Amino acid sequence: MKRAFPTLVASAAAIALVGGSALAQSSQPIASDTQGALDAPEYWDCDRIRPEYTAYLDAGNAPENWRYVGKTYRDVANDRTYTWQDWLDWADDAGCGAARLAEPKPNTAVGILLGFFGAGLIAAVGGGGGGGSISPG
Repeated sequence: MKRAFPTLVASAAAIALVGGSALAQSSQPIASDTQGALDAPEYWDCDRIRPEYTAYLDAGNAPENWRYVGKTYRDVANDRTYTWQDWLDWADDAGCGAARLAEPKPNTAVGILLGFFGAGLIAAVGGGGGGGSISPG
């Protein structure tokens, strides 16, 4: 049994190393010339992305699930990185109107949960409003 422990530790370390390597690779910026990548900033104009994005939102899809969200891109022409938020900021400055469309809609379920949490917190700290304890006797 004593020999199994070092083997287990070595196996766990190897798995962690491979997993860490995969994570590091996934955080590398996506080259702008990769198929499906967000165009590099020098190619941005209001009519290239906005119509597709507007149709995506009009279909009831959530802004945070848009295909470019959460990824970092690298412009192959100059090695600068950019994100979807950069495009939204640019579109807002350019007057495209896309930033207004990108604002997440309030989530009713989250609001309800926060309301219950808040009410529970108030009750837990004695915010019943009566000033004293209510006792049957």
